Amino acid sequence: MKIGVIIPVKKFNDSKQRLSSICTLKERIDLSRSMLFDICDVLIKSEYFTEIVLVSSEEEITQYESYDGITYLRENEVNGVDNAVELGNKYFIEKGFDATVVIPGDIPLIHNKVLDELFNLIKDNQVIITPSRKKNGTNLLFRSPPDVIGTSYDNNSYFRHLDMIKAKNLQHWIYLEDSIRLDLDEPEDIKIINEKLLDSRTKSLLKKFN
Repeated sequence: MKIGVIIPVKKFNDSKQRLSSICTLKERIDLSRSMLFDICDVLIKSEYFTEIVLVSSEEEITQYESYDGITYLRENEVNGVDNAVELGNKYFIEKGFDATVVIPGDIPLIHNKVLDELFNLIKDNQVIITPSRKKNGTNLLFRSPPDVIGTSYDNNSYFRHLDMIKAKNLQHWIYLEDSIRLDLDEPEDIKIINEKLLDSRTKSLLKKFN
């Protein structure tokens, strides 16, 4: 099965706005960059994914193309997560991929054992979905085929996606894995994630932040 990974990436200058009360702009940029690098490292080592696509208008993302298996899709305008994901989905559909999985760039706890468990679920399910910790977002969305349901990353995206799944009566799995559910988005997330995080760029950076 050919599976493509889609990572929508905000411009680094605009990322992690909710951390602005405790982090400088430079710290937020460094944090976003470190998490993305760490996640790419994990995904590249996985045997399950044929290609990883980073969709962004961030010029710095071009450096990630030096990684084997990573492609940069440039957004000419910032049109939101839905547009970025659909650009990635269209890219993989045109290349004849069997499935796609959307993964955010701010879940630094993800690791290869989690991907092993995910892959074990793939053969029996058309959609696999992981909600964010507060269930107001979608932190992982596997679709086979890539357009089996639409993309809706607006408010309460998890429940919007569930409604689409149920409307089509699709075989699906709700994958409640903490290392995917915990995204680093708000000040309270830093302590929770830092306590669980193994050595990585993100871990080293959080130590500097104290």
